[in-house]
Amino acid sequence: MEVYIIKSMSNSYLTSDGVLIDAGARVTDITKVAREHGIDIKYLFITHYHVDHTRYAHEIVKALNCKVVASIPESSIIEGKEKPKTTSLLQSIISIFMRIKPVSVDIKVNDGDIIEGYKAIYAPGHTPGSTAYFKDGILFSGGDAIVEHGGKPAPPPREFTINMEEAMRSMDKLLSLRPRIIYPGHGKPISLST
Repeated sequence: MEVYIIKSMSNSYLTSDGVLIDAGARVTDITKVAREHGIDIKYLFITHYHVDHTRYAHEIVKALNCKVVASIPESSIIEGKEKPKTTSLLQSIISIFMRIKPVSVDIKVNDGDIIEGYKAIYAPGHTPGSTAYFKDGILFSGGDAIVEHGGKPAPPPREFTINMEEAMRSMDKLLSLRPRIIYPGHGKPISLST
């Protein structure tokens, strides 16, 4: 599987098998990469509800007619049926000024569900329903369940994390999978192969 990084508000990843992970990049940037590599996007996997990972979901689904996949705990927020939890005044202000259009979640995943070979792995802490996706030794780390710092895995930023203790347990859980490479929501890919 090939993975293409689309940088914007957060990293979005497009895989050669037609999965887009997160919606922080504009649809024009995503479709450009898809056309360049001949990829038909079938799914949009959302890792968590923060605006930098969901900002363009509505436009992406409208343009590409792909199915949206998200965790059960986050689905009602992504669909606009529930207000998101925030951790700081800054995050509350960002949510006010960067309103997002809700999008229907077609496939609501439980921990351990497999969609197109990708295993959904609940990684709560950063948000209550943060979800990572794992396939063939490649980990898409749930947006911010693991971030990159100095080329190494690091925990999510405390100021944007609902429960730091739970986030640390989730990070350990994800690292125990022994991924070859981690694609984080922010920063560069992290190679763990020896």
